[in-house]
Amino acid sequence: MKRKFVVCLVICVMAFSFMIPVKAAEAYVAEPANTMVEQGITPLSEQTRIYWRMYHGALQFRVWGMTSGRWLTEWTNFA
Repeated sequence: MKRKFVVCLVICVMAFSFMIPVKAAEAYVAEPANTMVEQGITPLSEQTRIYWRMYHGALQFRVWGMTSGRWLTEWTNFA
């Protein structure tokens, strides 16, 4: 009998504990300090294209920077 009472009490406490109103905490938003966007600078990733050729029986490749408009590497033997 005492065990049933304790079990019932625990279940009631657990059930009613979810009904207690709780105030949500305010979200903290940090202000960015002197970001690149404020300065008008937008970071971009380099767009590249790989060119292949067969030179004296060896397969070679070279990387062209589409963003910068220049070769990023020299001709390199592949494997």
